[in-house]
Amino acid sequence: MSRFSAEARRLLIEQDAIRVGYGGTKKRLGYEWAPDAALAALAAAPDGGVQRGSRWEVLFADAVVRYLIVQWPPGLRGRAEREAYLALRFREVHGVGAPEWRIVVERGASDFPVIACAVPAAHVEAVAAWGREYRLRFGCVTGEFLSAYNRVRPELESPFGALAVQREGRVTLGFWRDAQWQTLRSQPLGPAGDTSLGLYLESQALRSGVPGQAGVLYCVGEGPRVPAGWRKLALHVEGWEG
Repeated sequence: MSRFSAEARRLLIEQDAIRVGYGGTKKRLGYEWAPDAALAALAAAPDGGVQRGSRWEVLFADAVVRYLIVQWPPGLRGRAEREAYLALRFREVHGVGAPEWRIVVERGASDFPVIACAVPAAHVEAVAAWGREYRLRFGCVTGEFLSAYNRVRPELESPFGALAVQREGRVTLGFWRDAQWQTLRSQPLGPAGDTSLGLYLESQALRSGVPGQAGVLYCVGEGPRVPAGWRKLALHVEGWEG
Protein backbone atom coordinates (compact mmCIF):
# COMPACT_ATOMS: atom_id res chain seq x y z
CA MET A 1 0.00 0.00 0.00
CA SER A 2 1.45 3.35 -0.92
CA ARG A 3 1.26 6.38 1.29
CA PHE A 4 -1.16 9.18 0.44
CA SER A 5 0.30 11.92 -1.75
CA ALA A 6 -1.10 15.44 -1.76
CA GLU A 7 -0.01 15.70 -5.42
CA ALA A 8 -2.22 12.84 -6.56
CA ARG A 9 -5.81 13.13 -7.72
CA ARG A 10 -8.09 11.22 -5.38
CA LEU A 11 -10.91 9.02 -6.65
CA LEU A 12 -13.47 7.46 -4.32
CA ILE A 13 -15.84 4.82 -5.73
CA GLU A 14 -19.06 4.54 -3.73
CA GLN A 15 -22.07 2.27 -4.24
CA ASP A 16 -23.81 4.64 -6.67
CA ALA A 17 -21.33 7.41 -7.46
CA ILE A 18 -17.71 8.34 -7.91
CA ARG A 19 -16.11 11.32 -6.20
CA VAL A 20 -12.94 13.00 -7.29
CA GLY A 21 -10.85 15.54 -5.42
CA TYR A 22 -7.58 17.30 -6.07
CA GLY A 23 -6.51 20.73 -4.94
CA GLY A 24 -9.72 22.71 -4.38
CA THR A 25 -11.71 20.74 -6.97
CA LYS A 26 -14.43 18.29 -5.95
CA LYS A 27 -16.81 16.47 -8.29
CA ARG A 28 -19.46 13.77 -7.86
CA LEU A 29 -20.84 11.65 -10.73
CA GLY A 30 -23.53 9.00 -10.27
CA TYR A 31 -23.78 5.53 -11.82
CA GLU A 32 -26.19 2.59 -11.63
CA TRP A 33 -24.26 -0.69 -11.75
CA ALA A 34 -20.57 -0.23 -12.51
CA PRO A 35 -18.65 3.06 -12.67
CA ASP A 36 -17.63 2.81 -16.36
CA ALA A 37 -19.87 5.63 -17.62
CA ALA A 38 -19.10 7.88 -14.66
CA LEU A 39 -15.37 7.44 -15.23
CA ALA A 40 -15.80 8.27 -18.93
CA ALA A 41 -17.81 11.38 -18.04
CA LEU A 42 -15.10 12.44 -15.62
CA ALA A 43 -12.47 12.08 -18.34
CA ALA A 44 -14.59 14.17 -20.72
CA ALA A 45 -15.09 17.00 -18.23
CA PRO A 46 -12.67 19.92 -18.79
CA ASP A 47 -12.15 20.22 -15.03
CA GLY A 48 -12.08 16.48 -14.32
CA GLY A 49 -8.30 16.37 -13.94
CA VAL A 50 -7.91 13.27 -16.13
CA GLN A 51 -4.68 14.01 -17.95
CA ARG A 52 -2.42 11.44 -19.55
CA GLY A 53 0.23 10.38 -17.06
CA SER A 54 -1.55 11.95 -14.08
CA ARG A 55 -1.29 10.11 -10.76
CA TRP A 56 -4.37 8.85 -8.91
CA GLU A 57 -5.18 7.32 -5.54
CA VAL A 58 -8.23 5.06 -6.05
CA LEU A 59 -10.31 4.15 -3.02
CA PHE A 60 -13.29 1.80 -2.87
CA ALA A 61 -15.75 2.97 -0.23
CA ASP A 62 -16.21 0.58 2.69
CA ALA A 63 -19.86 0.11 1.70
CA VAL A 64 -18.59 -1.45 -1.57
CA VAL A 65 -15.91 -3.82 -0.25
CA ARG A 66 -15.92 -6.77 2.15
CA TYR A 67 -13.15 -7.19 4.73
CA LEU A 68 -11.63 -10.11 6.61
CA ILE A 69 -8.84 -10.52 9.11
CA VAL A 70 -6.82 -13.50 7.85
CA GLN A 71 -4.60 -15.68 9.99
CA TRP A 72 -2.88 -18.09 7.63
CA PRO A 73 -3.19 -21.67 8.90
CA PRO A 74 0.03 -23.67 9.14
CA GLY A 75 0.93 -25.88 6.21
CA LEU A 76 -0.24 -23.67 3.35
CA ARG A 77 2.21 -23.83 0.46
CA GLY A 78 2.43 -21.36 -2.34
CA ARG A 79 0.15 -18.77 -3.87
CA ALA A 80 -2.49 -21.19 -5.18
CA GLU A 81 -3.19 -22.66 -1.73
CA ARG A 82 -3.45 -19.21 -0.18
CA GLU A 83 -5.85 -18.05 -2.88
CA ALA A 84 -8.00 -21.15 -2.34
CA TYR A 85 -8.05 -20.54 1.42
CA LEU A 86 -9.04 -16.89 0.94
CA ALA A 87 -11.81 -17.85 -1.48
CA LEU A 88 -13.20 -20.35 1.04
CA ARG A 89 -13.13 -17.83 3.92
CA PHE A 90 -14.87 -15.09 1.93
CA ARG A 91 -17.55 -17.55 0.83
CA GLU A 92 -18.07 -18.67 4.44
CA VAL A 93 -18.17 -15.21 6.00
CA HIS A 94 -19.55 -12.90 3.30
CA GLY A 95 -21.00 -15.22 0.67
CA VAL A 96 -18.90 -13.64 -2.11
CA GLY A 97 -16.25 -14.96 -4.45
CA ALA A 98 -14.89 -15.26 -7.99
CA PRO A 99 -15.66 -14.42 -10.70
CA GLU A 100 -17.94 -11.63 -9.42
CA TRP A 101 -15.44 -10.45 -6.81
CA ARG A 102 -11.69 -9.84 -6.72
CA ILE A 103 -9.79 -10.55 -3.50
CA VAL A 104 -6.73 -8.57 -2.47
CA VAL A 105 -4.67 -9.26 0.66
CA GLU A 106 -2.51 -6.77 2.52
CA ARG A 107 1.15 -7.58 2.34
CA GLY A 108 2.52 -8.96 5.58
CA ALA A 109 4.44 -11.75 7.24
CA SER A 110 2.77 -15.14 6.93
CA ASP A 111 2.74 -15.72 10.69
CA PHE A 112 0.80 -12.52 11.51
CA PRO A 113 -2.87 -11.68 10.83
CA VAL A 114 -3.40 -9.50 7.77
CA ILE A 115 -6.34 -7.65 6.23
CA ALA A 116 -7.91 -8.96 3.03
CA CYS A 117 -10.65 -7.24 1.06
CA ALA A 118 -12.98 -8.31 -1.72
CA VAL A 119 -14.05 -5.78 -4.36
CA PRO A 120 -16.68 -6.27 -7.10
CA ALA A 121 -14.83 -7.38 -10.23
CA ALA A 122 -16.81 -4.99 -12.43
CA HIS A 123 -15.50 -2.05 -10.41
CA VAL A 124 -11.90 -3.27 -10.56
CA GLU A 125 -12.11 -3.87 -14.31
CA ALA A 126 -13.68 -0.44 -14.91
CA VAL A 127 -10.84 1.30 -13.07
CA ALA A 128 -8.20 -0.78 -14.86
CA ALA A 129 -9.67 -0.02 -18.31
CA TRP A 130 -9.94 3.69 -17.43
CA GLY A 131 -6.30 3.72 -16.37
CA ARG A 132 -5.15 1.99 -19.56
CA GLU A 133 -7.13 4.28 -21.85
CA TYR A 134 -5.77 7.47 -20.37
CA ARG A 135 -2.35 6.10 -19.37
CA LEU A 136 -2.88 7.02 -15.74
CA ARG A 137 -0.54 6.14 -12.89
CA PHE A 138 -2.10 4.60 -9.79
CA GLY A 139 -0.38 5.28 -6.47
CA CYS A 140 -2.69 2.81 -4.72
CA VAL A 141 -5.96 1.02 -5.36
CA THR A 142 -7.46 -0.12 -2.07
CA GLY A 143 -10.36 -0.03 0.37
CA GLU A 144 -11.28 3.11 2.28
CA PHE A 145 -10.41 1.68 5.71
CA LEU A 146 -7.02 0.41 4.54
CA SER A 147 -6.20 3.76 3.00
CA ALA A 148 -7.00 5.56 6.26
CA TYR A 149 -5.04 2.98 8.27
CA ASN A 150 -1.94 3.39 6.10
CA ARG A 151 -2.08 7.16 6.50
CA VAL A 152 -2.48 7.20 10.30
CA ARG A 153 -0.42 4.10 11.06
CA PRO A 154 2.50 6.00 12.67
CA GLU A 155 0.03 7.49 15.19
CA LEU A 156 -1.34 4.12 16.36
CA GLU A 157 1.03 3.71 19.28
CA SER A 158 -1.07 1.62 21.66
CA PRO A 159 -0.44 -2.15 21.42
CA PHE A 160 -4.06 -2.72 22.56
CA GLY A 161 -6.70 -0.73 20.74
CA ALA A 162 -8.89 -0.16 17.71
CA LEU A 163 -9.25 2.10 14.70
CA ALA A 164 -12.68 3.39 13.68
CA VAL A 165 -13.18 5.04 10.29
CA GLN A 166 -16.56 6.77 9.98
CA ARG A 167 -18.01 8.55 6.96
CA GLU A 168 -21.59 9.31 5.97
CA GLY A 169 -23.27 7.01 8.46
CA ARG A 170 -20.98 4.01 8.15
CA VAL A 171 -18.25 2.85 10.53
CA THR A 172 -15.48 0.33 9.88
CA LEU A 173 -13.84 -0.82 13.11
CA GLY A 174 -10.61 -2.81 13.34
CA PHE A 175 -9.46 -4.18 16.69
CA TRP A 176 -5.93 -5.31 17.62
CA ARG A 177 -4.07 -6.76 20.56
CA ASP A 178 -0.28 -6.97 20.97
CA ALA A 179 -0.13 -4.93 17.75
CA GLN A 180 -1.82 -7.76 15.80
CA TRP A 181 -5.22 -7.56 14.12
CA GLN A 182 -7.96 -9.55 15.87
CA THR A 183 -11.23 -8.57 14.18
CA LEU A 184 -12.60 -6.10 11.64
CA ARG A 185 -16.23 -5.11 11.20
CA SER A 186 -17.98 -2.65 8.87
CA GLN A 187 -21.62 -1.61 9.19
CA PRO A 188 -24.06 1.28 8.76
CA LEU A 189 -24.71 3.17 11.97
CA GLY A 190 -28.51 3.13 11.75
CA PRO A 191 -30.71 4.04 14.72
CA ALA A 192 -28.81 1.76 17.12
CA GLY A 193 -25.51 1.53 15.27
CA ASP A 194 -23.41 3.38 17.81
CA THR A 195 -24.69 1.18 20.64
CA SER A 196 -24.15 -1.96 18.56
CA LEU A 197 -20.56 -1.09 17.69
CA GLY A 198 -19.85 0.02 21.24
CA LEU A 199 -21.06 -3.33 22.59
CA TYR A 200 -19.08 -5.14 19.88
CA LEU A 201 -15.88 -3.35 20.85
CA GLU A 202 -16.58 -4.00 24.53
CA SER A 203 -17.07 -7.72 23.91
CA GLN A 204 -13.84 -7.93 21.93
CA ALA A 205 -11.99 -6.03 24.63
CA LEU A 206 -13.30 -8.37 27.35
CA ARG A 207 -12.43 -11.43 25.29
CA SER A 208 -8.95 -10.34 24.22
CA GLY A 209 -7.85 -7.84 26.81
CA VAL A 210 -5.66 -8.18 29.85
CA PRO A 211 -7.41 -7.32 33.16
CA GLY A 212 -6.60 -3.77 34.11
CA GLN A 213 -5.20 -2.87 30.68
CA ALA A 214 -6.80 0.17 29.07
CA GLY A 215 -7.20 0.39 25.32
CA VAL A 216 -7.27 3.30 22.91
CA LEU A 217 -9.93 3.86 20.26
CA TYR A 218 -8.41 5.92 17.44
CA CYS A 219 -11.12 7.62 15.39
CA VAL A 220 -11.24 9.07 11.91
CA GLY A 221 -14.62 10.73 12.24
CA GLU A 222 -16.76 10.42 15.36
CA GLY A 223 -16.57 6.64 15.87
CA PRO A 224 -18.58 4.56 18.39
CA ARG A 225 -18.55 4.87 22.15
CA VAL A 226 -15.66 3.30 24.01
CA PRO A 227 -15.71 0.60 26.71
CA ALA A 228 -15.20 1.64 30.31
CA GLY A 229 -11.57 2.39 31.03
CA TRP A 230 -10.68 3.07 27.41
CA ARG A 231 -9.86 6.47 25.97
CA LYS A 232 -10.84 7.93 22.63
CA LEU A 233 -8.36 9.77 20.42
CA ALA A 234 -9.42 11.71 17.31
CA LEU A 235 -7.20 11.57 14.23
CA HIS A 236 -7.39 13.89 11.25
CA VAL A 237 -7.43 12.46 7.75
CA GLU A 238 -8.51 14.55 4.80
CA GLY A 239 -11.94 13.20 3.91
CA TRP A 240 -14.73 13.46 1.37
CA GLU A 241 -17.16 15.74 3.15
CA GLY A 242 -17.50 18.04 0.13
